[in-house]
Amino acid sequence: MKLPGPLRFCLGLREMTLSETGRVNDEVFCIKERVVNTYIFRGKRGYLMVDAGMCERTVEREMGKLGIDPAQITDIVLTHADGDHVDALGLFKNAKVYMHRDEEQMINGKTGKFPLVKFKWKWGAYTLFDGDETLSLAGLKVRVFHAPGHTPGSCSFLIGTDYLATGDHLSYKNGRFGLVPDIFNMDTRAQEVSIKTLPAPETMKFVLTSHYGVIENGKPARIQVAAAALDGQAGRSPENRRQADHHGN
Repeated sequence: MKLPGPLRFCLGLREMTLSETGRVNDEVFCIKERVVNTYIFRGKRGYLMVDAGMCERTVEREMGKLGIDPAQITDIVLTHADGDHVDALGLFKNAKVYMHRDEEQMINGKTGKFPLVKFKWKWGAYTLFDGDETLSLAGLKVRVFHAPGHTPGSCSFLIGTDYLATGDHLSYKNGRFGLVPDIFNMDTRAQEVSIKTLPAPETMKFVLTSHYGVIENGKPARIQVAAAALDGQAGRSPENRRQADHHGN
């Protein structure tokens, strides 16, 4: 017997396993909020963020632990437009925002995620991209994988060669990747089909999920938690960090 929707929703939230705010490595950073991880990449021409998070105050606080100012974010690419992925967009005054063309219906009042629930965009201009193309953002190569199911315009992104940012496409439990609970999806059958078009997560060096943390070589990654980044150097260029180290000696 299928459990009632509210109970399935609560159980789905309870199974989420987020990574802490911290450094994945010197070029990639993880932000933790109550129910979602977002990610920041240091590029050659700025900072790229995958999703914006859900609470401006929390995101700003967590970024501060990493020494990154929201004003440094130049580009934000959205896996989809659910509130926990976009509600902190107002924090990023200098960022260009990108989403899949099929996701626009979710932000203009045309389509609702749930019955009688429709969403209105309030963060200004954005740029639409089409499926399965390659973008250049903050000097980084970002390959788009359109994978509808969670929402019509849901996407995953291959950033460089080592990082697969999956949004809400994949769960990770007991050492295995799988689907997120169907209570969160608009069309789970479509998602089952579309995620087969993604690079096999088991082959990726890093899989950056929205609700199950960072997976490195098939296992939960060991994140340098933000306390190790409180020196404020995370947001500096390598040259400036070397100069700061030199003056400190």
